[in-house]
Amino acid sequence: MKLELRSFRTMVARRIFVLFVLCALLPISALATVSYIHVRSQLLKQSRSNLRQESMSTAMSIYYRLSLLRAEMRMAASSLASGFEMSEPGVSKPIADVIKERFDTALLVRSDGRLDPLFGEIGNFLEITELEKRHLLSGKALLVCRRGENGSPARLFMSTAWPDGKAHALLIGEIKPSYLWEATERLASGIEVCVLDRRDGTVLVSTVPDIASHLPQFLNQVRAAQLGNLEWQQGDRTFVGGYWSLFTKSNFFHPELLFMAFQSSDEVFAPIANFTKMFPAILMLSLALVFVLSSRLIRRNLVPIEILKNATRGIADGGFGHKVEIRSGDEFESLGASFNEMSAKLKESQDLLVKAAKLSTMGQMAAGIMHEVKQPLTAISGLVQLAMANQTSPEGKERLETVMMAVDRLDGILARFKSFSHMSSEVMQPVSPRDILDEVIQLLEHHLLMSKTQCRVEHEEDLPFIMGDIQSLEQVFSNLLMNALDALESKEDGARLIQVRTYSSEEKVFVEVEDNGCGIPEEIQHTIFDPFFTTKSPEKGTGLGMAIVESILHKHQASIHLESEVGTGTRFTLIFPAPSGPGTRTINPSEKIQRSPDEH
Repeated sequence: MKLELRSFRTMVARRIFVLFVLCALLPISALATVSYIHVRSQLLKQSRSNLRQESMSTAMSIYYRLSLLRAEMRMAASSLASGFEMSEPGVSKPIADVIKERFDTALLVRSDGRLDPLFGEIGNFLEITELEKRHLLSGKALLVCRRGENGSPARLFMSTAWPDGKAHALLIGEIKPSYLWEATERLASGIEVCVLDRRDGTVLVSTVPDIASHLPQFLNQVRAAQLGNLEWQQGDRTFVGGYWSLFTKSNFFHPELLFMAFQSSDEVFAPIANFTKMFPAILMLSLALVFVLSSRLIRRNLVPIEILKNATRGIADGGFGHKVEIRSGDEFESLGASFNEMSAKLKESQDLLVKAAKLSTMGQMAAGIMHEVKQPLTAISGLVQLAMANQTSPEGKERLETVMMAVDRLDGILARFKSFSHMSSEVMQPVSPRDILDEVIQLLEHHLLMSKTQCRVEHEEDLPFIMGDIQSLEQVFSNLLMNALDALESKEDGARLIQVRTYSSEEKVFVEVEDNGCGIPEEIQHTIFDPFFTTKSPEKGTGLGMAIVESILHKHQASIHLESEVGTGTRFTLIFPAPSGPGTRTINPSEKIQRSPDEH
């Protein structure tokens, strides 16, 4: 369908075109401002998140190295303890090599106060307080930070204790900065790092020059939070940072180390510089894309709308059941499917209304027939019976019996018409379809035996009750079973089978009556419920049986479904709604059906 002027006759096409024009005429400055603010916000948010992750990752890496140092010092202390027990003089070379790879200096402090340097010069002796000594004696390591002199970097010491006779000796070592801070050298390009002693603000390591002058800014922003972001100025440069506080008191007695990662705002917003250059080209490409998509959308939407409009006109003209075919792969296709479903339901509703009108007409006609014919027929029946009682001639009695058979047949026809009239009194109550079926099958047992037909019955345990009229349901099940028996007449003896099944599912109760008889041709399956339609001889049926069945099921808010194949058999499935609520019961096989007084 080409995009022509006539394509804009529909309201949808005009709306799409107006939307395209509005998008094309939006002020570029406003669009650029919104985009710039959004991108800047996202970049800042992403940068802050990355910096928090970098500070956390650095902290965990350094904590792992401290834990490794603690383990190596314990191993060295254990070896030294064994050496003292064997009264070996001095310190063996292998023990010193274990800790020499991680420490610049190492010193033994014996229990009697003597100092034995292992390697390096530790300088001024490290004083140990009573609290720190108790921490060491508990089997843990001690981490101590000492400020550097004359601007030199701060120094970190670690010590541990082990039994030395009746007292304890100490092993003290100064950690190599190159080993401990190696993790700070592996950060991404453009990211600076700083590690502080949060207790007194001592800078342990920093890749940012002149960081000490900005310590008050840091400590004021981080306060007591363990994880967060901060910003600070250094000259004309702005830095964005993330920090993470590592709590080390439990294992190293040191209160806390603060890890901070920084990135210059120029590097954070570097992508925006390229974005501002590329924005005009992106905008022109977007405008072209909007034009192409709008044109295609107009073409794609008009055809389904036109099809649906014509179809609705057909429905309005009474063409129920009309279907549309839309294959657009979007909501219009779903709308077309919904339209087809609606059209089918309207057709079904129309058919039901026609059937209801027919049944209503039949009811009115039946009421008239019952009123006009029943009384004379009763009189005739009584007179014939009286004549038969007084008749002595065999020939006359035989003729009267023939008349009586005709009267009985006419009375049976009137009984069938009664189902269409309003003269029958129906009592809706919770009933057991299982019990009703068993009673009907028992009543038909003679017919089953005479026709040599096997009847298999399968009942679901705890089948729910349904709301129904017992007498009406007996008539439904009896009609279906008698029809099944008639359909089996052409079958050989011993091969005739009727199967009755009851079961429930999703608050519905199902009753199936299936036979392996001659089957119903497909071309007449839709007419079997019409009044007076029958394939039987006049002596066997009037064509009212299935119409009565459908009428009764309609009053019970139930439905009936037919499946049949010629030469294979027929299955009728009745679907009843199961009552819900406090009155709902399940079947007790020993419970008897309670009939109303007029049903006996």
